Amino acid sequence: MPVGGQRDPDQTRAALIDWLGRQVPGAHQIEIENLMVPQSTGFSNETFLFDAEWALGATRHRAELVLRAQPQVWAVFPEIDVINQQYRTMKILGAHSDVPVATVRWAEADRDVLGTPFFVMDRLHGQVPGDRPPYTVEGWFIDLTDDERRALNIDGISAMTKVNRVDWRSLDFGYLDRREYGSLGRAQRLGYFEKYWQWARAGHPHPVADPAWDYLREHWPADEPVELCWGDARPGNQMYADGRVVAVMDWEMVSLGNAVSDLGWWLFLQRFHTEGTGVTLPDGMLTRDETIALWEDRVGRRAEHVDFYEIVAGFHFTLVMMRIVGMFKELDPQSYTPGGDIYNPVSMLTAGMLGIELPVPSR
Repeated sequence: MPVGGQRDPDQTRAALIDWLGRQVPGAHQIEIENLMVPQSTGFSNETFLFDAEWALGATRHRAELVLRAQPQVWAVFPEIDVINQQYRTMKILGAHSDVPVATVRWAEADRDVLGTPFFVMDRLHGQVPGDRPPYTVEGWFIDLTDDERRALNIDGISAMTKVNRVDWRSLDFGYLDRREYGSLGRAQRLGYFEKYWQWARAGHPHPVADPAWDYLREHWPADEPVELCWGDARPGNQMYADGRVVAVMDWEMVSLGNAVSDLGWWLFLQRFHTEGTGVTLPDGMLTRDETIALWEDRVGRRAEHVDFYEIVAGFHFTLVMMRIVGMFKELDPQSYTPGGDIYNPVSMLTAGMLGIELPVPSR
Protein backbone atom coordinates (compact mmCIF):
# COMPACT_ATOMS: atom_id res chain seq x y z
CA MET A 1 0.00 0.00 0.00
CA PRO A 2 1.14 3.65 -0.28
CA VAL A 3 3.48 4.91 2.40
CA GLY A 4 5.00 8.05 3.80
CA GLY A 5 2.29 10.72 4.16
CA GLN A 6 3.07 14.29 5.11
CA ARG A 7 0.21 16.49 3.91
CA ASP A 8 -1.25 19.02 6.32
CA PRO A 9 -5.00 19.39 5.66
CA ASP A 10 -5.25 23.02 6.83
CA GLN A 11 -2.26 24.14 4.78
CA THR A 12 -3.57 22.25 1.76
CA ARG A 13 -7.01 23.85 2.08
CA ALA A 14 -5.54 27.34 2.34
CA ALA A 15 -3.31 26.76 -0.67
CA LEU A 16 -6.23 25.47 -2.74
CA ILE A 17 -8.47 28.43 -1.82
CA ASP A 18 -5.77 30.87 -2.89
CA TRP A 19 -5.05 28.92 -6.06
CA LEU A 20 -8.70 28.51 -7.03
CA GLY A 21 -9.15 32.25 -6.82
CA ARG A 22 -6.58 32.61 -9.59
CA GLN A 23 -8.24 29.98 -11.79
CA VAL A 24 -11.69 31.57 -11.68
CA PRO A 25 -11.33 35.30 -12.38
CA GLY A 26 -13.72 37.34 -10.24
CA ALA A 27 -14.43 34.50 -7.83
CA HIS A 28 -14.91 35.43 -4.19
CA GLN A 29 -16.19 33.82 -1.00
CA ILE A 30 -14.30 30.66 -1.96
CA GLU A 31 -14.80 27.66 0.31
CA ILE A 32 -13.23 24.21 0.31
CA GLU A 33 -15.21 21.52 2.10
CA ASN A 34 -15.00 17.77 2.64
CA LEU A 35 -11.30 17.79 1.81
CA MET A 36 -9.78 14.33 1.84
CA VAL A 37 -6.00 14.71 1.85
CA PRO A 38 -3.90 11.59 1.24
CA GLN A 39 -1.82 10.80 4.30
CA SER A 40 0.31 8.49 2.22
CA THR A 41 2.11 8.76 -1.08
CA GLY A 42 0.44 6.89 -3.91
CA PHE A 43 2.40 4.64 -6.22
CA SER A 44 1.93 6.92 -9.23
CA ASN A 45 -0.26 9.79 -8.03
CA GLU A 46 -1.64 11.45 -4.95
CA THR A 47 -5.41 11.84 -5.12
CA PHE A 48 -7.37 14.51 -3.23
CA LEU A 49 -11.15 14.76 -3.05
CA PHE A 50 -12.89 18.00 -2.16
CA ASP A 51 -15.97 20.15 -2.73
CA ALA A 52 -15.41 23.72 -3.87
CA GLU A 53 -17.87 26.58 -3.68
CA TRP A 54 -17.43 30.15 -4.90
CA ALA A 55 -19.41 33.21 -5.89
CA LEU A 56 -19.35 35.04 -9.20
CA GLY A 57 -21.35 38.19 -8.76
CA ALA A 58 -24.55 37.15 -7.00
CA THR A 59 -24.39 33.53 -8.21
CA ARG A 60 -22.99 30.70 -6.11
CA HIS A 61 -21.19 27.84 -7.87
CA ARG A 62 -20.41 24.42 -6.41
CA ALA A 63 -18.35 21.56 -7.78
CA GLU A 64 -17.29 18.10 -6.58
CA LEU A 65 -13.66 17.81 -7.60
CA VAL A 66 -10.71 15.45 -7.72
CA LEU A 67 -7.09 16.63 -7.65
CA ARG A 68 -4.28 14.40 -8.84
CA ALA A 69 -0.71 15.34 -7.99
CA GLN A 70 2.62 13.79 -8.80
CA PRO A 71 4.02 11.81 -5.85
CA GLN A 72 6.40 13.69 -3.60
CA VAL A 73 8.54 10.88 -2.24
CA TRP A 74 8.80 7.81 -4.49
CA ALA A 75 7.95 6.89 -8.06
CA VAL A 76 7.33 3.55 -9.74
CA PHE A 77 7.83 4.97 -13.24
CA PRO A 78 11.06 6.60 -14.43
CA GLU A 79 9.09 9.61 -15.66
CA ILE A 80 5.80 10.98 -14.36
CA ASP A 81 4.15 14.00 -15.96
CA VAL A 82 0.59 14.41 -14.72
CA ILE A 83 -0.01 17.44 -16.93
CA ASN A 84 0.98 15.95 -20.28
CA GLN A 85 0.30 12.27 -19.65
CA GLN A 86 -2.99 12.71 -17.84
CA TYR A 87 -4.49 16.22 -17.98
CA ARG A 88 -3.63 16.91 -21.61
CA THR A 89 -4.64 13.43 -22.78
CA MET A 90 -7.96 13.53 -20.94
CA LYS A 91 -8.71 17.05 -22.21
CA ILE A 92 -8.24 16.00 -25.85
CA LEU A 93 -10.18 12.76 -25.45
CA GLY A 94 -13.02 14.47 -23.63
CA ALA A 95 -13.40 17.09 -26.34
CA HIS A 96 -12.79 15.06 -29.49
CA SER A 97 -13.53 11.35 -28.92
CA ASP A 98 -16.10 8.92 -27.58
CA VAL A 99 -13.74 7.71 -24.85
CA PRO A 100 -15.54 8.35 -21.53
CA VAL A 101 -13.32 10.46 -19.28
CA ALA A 102 -13.89 12.91 -16.46
CA THR A 103 -14.03 16.59 -17.42
CA VAL A 104 -10.71 18.24 -16.59
CA ARG A 105 -10.76 21.83 -15.39
CA TRP A 106 -7.31 23.19 -14.54
CA ALA A 107 -3.65 22.16 -14.43
CA GLU A 108 -0.81 23.64 -12.39
CA ALA A 109 2.88 23.15 -13.12
CA ASP A 110 4.15 25.52 -10.39
CA ARG A 111 5.53 23.40 -7.56
CA ASP A 112 5.17 26.28 -5.12
CA VAL A 113 1.42 25.63 -4.79
CA LEU A 114 1.37 22.05 -3.46
CA GLY A 115 4.96 20.89 -3.87
CA THR A 116 4.38 18.97 -7.11
CA PRO A 117 2.49 19.58 -10.38
CA PHE A 118 -1.20 18.66 -10.33
CA PHE A 119 -4.48 18.94 -12.16
CA VAL A 120 -8.14 19.13 -11.15
CA MET A 121 -11.10 17.35 -12.71
CA ASP A 122 -14.77 16.83 -11.99
CA ARG A 123 -15.64 13.95 -9.72
CA LEU A 124 -17.74 11.17 -11.21
CA HIS A 125 -19.84 8.68 -9.30
CA GLY A 126 -19.97 4.97 -9.86
CA GLN A 127 -18.35 1.67 -8.91
CA VAL A 128 -14.79 0.56 -9.61
CA PRO A 129 -13.68 -3.10 -9.53
CA GLY A 130 -11.37 -3.48 -6.56
CA ASP A 131 -7.75 -4.58 -6.29
CA ARG A 132 -7.69 -5.32 -2.53
CA PRO A 133 -9.48 -7.69 -2.34
CA PRO A 134 -9.43 -8.43 -6.07
CA TYR A 135 -12.69 -7.92 -7.93
CA THR A 136 -12.46 -11.57 -9.02
CA VAL A 137 -12.69 -12.72 -5.40
CA GLU A 138 -15.30 -10.58 -3.66
CA GLY A 139 -17.17 -7.30 -3.87
CA TRP A 140 -19.89 -5.74 -5.97
CA PHE A 141 -18.56 -7.19 -9.24
CA ILE A 142 -18.80 -10.76 -7.92
CA ASP A 143 -22.27 -10.05 -6.54
CA LEU A 144 -23.61 -9.36 -10.06
CA THR A 145 -25.46 -12.01 -12.02
CA ASP A 146 -23.45 -13.80 -14.70
CA ASP A 147 -25.29 -11.89 -17.43
CA GLU A 148 -24.69 -8.54 -15.72
CA ARG A 149 -21.01 -9.37 -15.23
CA ARG A 150 -20.63 -10.34 -18.87
CA ALA A 151 -22.34 -7.17 -20.09
CA LEU A 152 -20.00 -4.98 -18.01
CA ASN A 153 -16.97 -6.97 -19.13
CA ILE A 154 -17.94 -6.49 -22.77
CA ASP A 155 -18.49 -2.76 -22.25
CA GLY A 156 -15.15 -2.47 -20.46
CA ILE A 157 -13.25 -4.10 -23.31
CA SER A 158 -15.19 -1.98 -25.81
CA ALA A 159 -14.20 1.18 -23.90
CA MET A 160 -10.55 0.13 -24.15
CA THR A 161 -10.86 -0.23 -27.91
CA LYS A 162 -12.32 3.27 -28.17
CA VAL A 163 -8.91 4.51 -27.02
CA ASN A 164 -7.13 2.33 -29.56
CA ARG A 165 -9.30 3.63 -32.42
CA VAL A 166 -8.58 7.31 -31.73
CA ASP A 167 -6.95 9.08 -34.68
CA TRP A 168 -4.06 10.39 -32.60
CA ARG A 169 -2.38 12.18 -35.48
CA SER A 170 -5.37 14.39 -36.26
CA LEU A 171 -5.93 15.15 -32.58
CA ASP A 172 -2.40 16.42 -31.92
CA PHE A 173 -1.16 13.62 -29.67
CA GLY A 174 2.31 14.18 -31.08
CA TYR A 175 3.55 15.20 -27.61
CA LEU A 176 3.56 11.48 -26.79
CA ASP A 177 6.20 10.89 -29.47
CA ARG A 178 9.25 10.50 -27.18
CA ARG A 179 12.00 10.89 -29.73
CA GLU A 180 14.71 10.86 -27.08
CA TYR A 181 14.10 7.10 -26.92
CA GLY A 182 14.27 6.53 -30.66
CA SER A 183 12.08 6.73 -33.71
CA LEU A 184 8.35 6.17 -33.24
CA GLY A 185 7.41 2.51 -32.99
CA ARG A 186 9.64 -0.43 -32.09
CA ALA A 187 12.81 1.60 -31.45
CA GLN A 188 11.04 4.06 -29.17
CA ARG A 189 9.34 1.40 -27.05
CA LEU A 190 12.61 -0.52 -26.70
CA GLY A 191 14.38 2.70 -25.75
CA TYR A 192 11.85 3.47 -23.04
CA PHE A 193 11.92 -0.01 -21.56
CA GLU A 194 15.71 -0.08 -21.64
CA LYS A 195 15.74 3.01 -19.43
CA TYR A 196 13.01 1.64 -17.15
CA TRP A 197 14.74 -1.73 -16.74
CA GLN A 198 18.09 -0.15 -15.90
CA TRP A 199 16.47 2.29 -13.48
CA ALA A 200 14.35 -0.34 -11.71
CA ARG A 201 17.18 -2.83 -11.25
CA ALA A 202 19.57 -0.11 -10.00
CA GLY A 203 22.63 -2.16 -10.95
CA HIS A 204 21.39 -5.38 -9.34
CA PRO A 205 20.58 -8.52 -11.36
CA HIS A 206 17.02 -9.79 -11.38
CA PRO A 207 16.25 -13.43 -12.26
CA VAL A 208 12.99 -12.58 -14.10
CA ALA A 209 13.36 -9.05 -15.46
CA ASP A 210 16.80 -9.66 -16.97
CA PRO A 211 16.01 -12.74 -19.09
CA ALA A 212 12.59 -11.26 -19.94
CA TRP A 213 14.29 -8.15 -21.28
CA ASP A 214 16.68 -10.27 -23.35
CA TYR A 215 13.68 -12.08 -24.82
CA LEU A 216 11.83 -8.87 -25.66
CA ARG A 217 14.82 -7.28 -27.37
CA GLU A 218 15.25 -10.34 -29.53
CA HIS A 219 11.60 -10.86 -30.44
CA TRP A 220 10.07 -7.36 -30.59
CA PRO A 221 8.03 -7.25 -33.84
CA ALA A 222 9.06 -4.85 -36.58
CA ASP A 223 6.86 -2.72 -38.85
CA GLU A 224 4.00 -2.44 -36.39
CA PRO A 225 1.10 0.03 -36.42
CA VAL A 226 1.42 3.09 -34.20
CA GLU A 227 -1.75 3.75 -32.23
CA LEU A 228 -2.89 5.42 -29.04
CA CYS A 229 -2.32 3.08 -26.10
CA TRP A 230 -4.06 3.64 -22.77
CA GLY A 231 -1.32 1.76 -20.94
CA ASP A 232 -2.87 0.63 -17.65
CA ALA A 233 -5.79 -1.06 -19.39
CA ARG A 234 -7.81 -3.03 -16.86
CA PRO A 235 -11.25 -3.09 -15.21
CA GLY A 236 -9.82 -1.55 -12.03
CA ASN A 237 -9.16 1.65 -13.97
CA GLN A 238 -12.72 1.95 -15.19
CA MET A 239 -15.76 3.35 -13.39
CA TYR A 240 -19.13 1.76 -14.02
CA ALA A 241 -22.64 3.11 -13.50
CA ASP A 242 -26.03 2.12 -14.91
CA GLY A 243 -24.58 -0.94 -16.60
CA ARG A 244 -21.84 0.81 -18.59
CA VAL A 245 -18.40 2.38 -18.35
CA VAL A 246 -18.67 6.05 -17.39
CA ALA A 247 -14.95 6.74 -17.04
CA VAL A 248 -11.64 5.41 -18.33
CA MET A 249 -9.09 6.43 -15.70
CA ASP A 250 -5.38 6.51 -14.87
CA TRP A 251 -3.39 7.69 -17.89
CA GLU A 252 0.13 7.66 -16.42
CA MET A 253 1.16 4.88 -18.82
CA VAL A 254 -0.32 6.42 -21.99
CA SER A 255 1.91 6.05 -25.05
CA LEU A 256 2.06 5.67 -28.80
CA GLY A 257 2.67 2.13 -29.96
CA ASN A 258 0.94 -1.06 -31.03
CA ALA A 259 -2.53 -1.09 -29.44
CA VAL A 260 -2.23 -4.85 -28.97
CA SER A 261 -0.11 -3.85 -25.96
CA ASP A 262 -3.33 -2.70 -24.26
CA LEU A 263 -4.93 -6.05 -25.04
CA GLY A 264 -1.86 -7.85 -23.69
CA TRP A 265 -1.94 -5.79 -20.48
CA TRP A 266 -5.67 -6.45 -20.04
CA LEU A 267 -5.14 -10.19 -20.48
CA PHE A 268 -2.11 -10.34 -18.17
CA LEU A 269 -3.95 -8.43 -15.45
CA GLN A 270 -6.90 -10.81 -15.83
CA ARG A 271 -4.45 -13.68 -15.41
CA PHE A 272 -2.95 -11.91 -12.39
CA HIS A 273 -6.39 -11.54 -10.76
CA THR A 274 -7.29 -15.20 -11.39
CA GLU A 275 -4.34 -17.56 -11.69
CA GLY A 276 -2.13 -15.23 -9.67
CA THR A 277 -4.75 -15.00 -6.93
CA GLY A 278 -5.65 -18.68 -6.90
CA VAL A 279 -9.18 -18.34 -8.28
CA THR A 280 -10.87 -19.22 -11.55
CA LEU A 281 -12.32 -16.70 -13.98
CA PRO A 282 -15.72 -15.62 -12.61
CA ASP A 283 -18.67 -16.94 -14.57
CA GLY A 284 -19.85 -14.51 -17.21
CA MET A 285 -16.48 -12.90 -17.82
CA LEU A 286 -15.01 -13.26 -21.29
CA THR A 287 -12.32 -15.88 -21.72
CA ARG A 288 -8.97 -15.00 -23.24
CA ASP A 289 -10.10 -16.10 -26.71
CA GLU A 290 -13.40 -14.23 -26.41
CA THR A 291 -11.59 -11.09 -25.29
CA ILE A 292 -9.23 -11.22 -28.26
CA ALA A 293 -12.14 -11.80 -30.65
CA LEU A 294 -14.08 -8.85 -29.24
CA TRP A 295 -11.01 -6.58 -29.45
CA GLU A 296 -10.51 -7.58 -33.08
CA ASP A 297 -14.17 -6.94 -33.88
CA ARG A 298 -14.18 -3.49 -32.26
CA VAL A 299 -10.80 -2.33 -33.57
CA GLY A 300 -11.35 -3.83 -37.01
CA ARG A 301 -8.10 -5.69 -37.46
CA ARG A 302 -6.37 -8.85 -36.39
CA ALA A 303 -4.64 -8.83 -33.01
CA GLU A 304 -1.17 -10.05 -33.91
CA HIS A 305 1.54 -10.92 -31.39
CA VAL A 306 -0.86 -11.17 -28.42
CA ASP A 307 1.34 -13.73 -26.65
CA PHE A 308 4.33 -11.43 -27.03
CA TYR A 309 2.48 -8.44 -25.60
CA GLU A 310 1.31 -10.47 -22.61
CA ILE A 311 4.99 -11.06 -21.89
CA VAL A 312 5.65 -7.33 -22.33
CA ALA A 313 2.92 -6.71 -19.74
CA GLY A 314 4.45 -9.23 -17.35
CA PHE A 315 7.90 -7.65 -17.77
CA HIS A 316 6.49 -4.14 -17.33
CA PHE A 317 4.53 -5.11 -14.23
CA THR A 318 7.61 -6.86 -12.85
CA LEU A 319 9.51 -3.58 -13.10
CA VAL A 320 6.66 -1.87 -11.26
CA MET A 321 6.85 -4.49 -8.50
CA MET A 322 10.61 -4.03 -8.23
CA ARG A 323 10.05 -0.32 -7.58
CA ILE A 324 7.21 -0.94 -5.12
CA VAL A 325 9.27 -3.42 -3.10
CA GLY A 326 12.19 -0.98 -3.22
CA MET A 327 9.89 1.70 -1.84
CA PHE A 328 9.01 -0.42 1.17
CA LYS A 329 12.66 -1.26 1.76
CA GLU A 330 13.59 2.42 1.68
CA LEU A 331 10.60 4.07 3.36
CA ASP A 332 8.86 1.39 5.43
CA PRO A 333 11.42 -1.29 6.38
CA GLN A 334 9.03 -3.03 8.78
CA SER A 335 6.75 -3.89 5.83
CA TYR A 336 9.62 -4.96 3.58
CA THR A 337 9.92 -8.65 2.71
CA PRO A 338 13.34 -9.72 1.38
CA GLY A 339 12.92 -11.31 -2.03
CA GLY A 340 9.52 -9.70 -2.51
CA ASP A 341 10.64 -8.25 -5.82
CA ILE A 342 11.11 -11.81 -7.13
CA TYR A 343 8.67 -14.07 -5.30
CA ASN A 344 5.44 -12.25 -6.05
CA PRO A 345 2.56 -13.32 -8.31
CA VAL A 346 3.55 -10.88 -11.07
CA SER A 347 7.15 -12.02 -11.42
CA MET A 348 6.22 -15.66 -10.97
CA LEU A 349 3.55 -15.51 -13.69
CA THR A 350 6.04 -13.80 -15.99
CA ALA A 351 8.65 -16.44 -15.24
CA GLY A 352 6.11 -19.14 -16.04
CA MET A 353 5.26 -17.63 -19.42
CA LEU A 354 8.95 -17.62 -20.37
CA GLY A 355 9.90 -20.94 -18.82
CA ILE A 356 12.27 -19.27 -16.35
CA GLU A 357 13.18 -21.42 -13.36
CA LEU A 358 13.41 -19.22 -10.29
CA PRO A 359 16.20 -19.76 -7.77
CA VAL A 360 15.30 -21.33 -4.44
CA PRO A 361 14.51 -18.50 -1.96
CA SER A 362 17.25 -17.94 0.59
CA ARG A 363 16.24 -18.39 4.19
